[in-house]
Amino acid sequence: MTLINPNITASGRRFIISWSILLISFFVVMGTFSLIKVDELKKTSAARHVARMSATSIEAGRTNPELSLPAGSNPKKVHVGIYLDHIASISISDNTWSPVFYLWFKWNDDTINPGETFDIIEGEVISKQKISESHINGEHYVKYLIKAQITKYFDSLRFPVDDHILTIVIEDGDLPWKSLEYIPDIANSNISSRVKMPGFMVTNHSLIMKPHTYKTNFGDPRLTKNNHATFSQHLYGVAVTRDGLGIYFKIFIGLFAAVSISLLVFFIKPTDVDPRFGLGVGGFFGAVANSLLSVSFVADNGSLSLLDIVNNVGMISIFLTLVASTISLYFFDIRGEAHLSRLLDRVSFFIILISFTLINIFIPILGSA
Repeated sequence: MTLINPNITASGRRFIISWSILLISFFVVMGTFSLIKVDELKKTSAARHVARMSATSIEAGRTNPELSLPAGSNPKKVHVGIYLDHIASISISDNTWSPVFYLWFKWNDDTINPGETFDIIEGEVISKQKISESHINGEHYVKYLIKAQITKYFDSLRFPVDDHILTIVIEDGDLPWKSLEYIPDIANSNISSRVKMPGFMVTNHSLIMKPHTYKTNFGDPRLTKNNHATFSQHLYGVAVTRDGLGIYFKIFIGLFAAVSISLLVFFIKPTDVDPRFGLGVGGFFGAVANSLLSVSFVADNGSLSLLDIVNNVGMISIFLTLVASTISLYFFDIRGEAHLSRLLDRVSFFIILISFTLINIFIPILGSA
């Protein structure tokens, strides 16, 4: 059968052209919006990661730190290093991860003991074991093996093609920056090859000292009301990203199957109403079920995420198959234009199939780090 069937009237051809333009335009607009949004999410995440691991950048939503020491300050220098041995557990839905790492301190002042006064910010020490200690010619050294549980807000807006910075932040619990300053032992800090996480791979790690200012003087009577305390933070970050697109297809396989089943309606006679519309309706509810299942893997943050975008594109595509089926039934049964009905089915099938496929190829590619 040729595309321009002599049995199709001129008005029918004009409708097919108009319908094709309308359908293509709709997918272009929807696809463009989806890709722009996904790209925006990736750029926002990248900017946040850069700011997090920069000693001088101001992170969004955090108190602006004092980036220089007060005049006349002469803080005690403490060299700090870290070796990440392994990760005991990680849970994106619970926003926690548990690293096991070696932490060491080197200093020359007899009046401080940084190994006993440090805190882990946004976390707690589960176990702390002193491995070795030495005091030679005024130089002090101590090394610990630590297991901690750290609260980490995992930005799941690009799940399941997301990437994250896992951070271990050390801060002295007693002395502010003007009295004690951490010096990162970059040369000796490292990460073990045993560090593995299901579905993720480590891409980088880095170590910085970053000042952290609190919006309070903690009620210290020696300080003025507007004198905010600034502490020296030792920040170790591990960059992780998804290991391929396998999880992407596992999560959305139900959605892809639902859309594929819905497209089969274009090969069923329009007057066979039960299978013609039943497949589409069944596919739509299958897409809804897949949407509910997929969002259960991450915490709800109330914003439009990549999960929402892909699921919405799938449900809208299925809805369009039902719209096309309704129009096709009208031409076939009411107006008796069987050739126009069949042409509408074929045009709708190819446009929806190609458009849906292209959108779902570019979304994970554009969204991946």
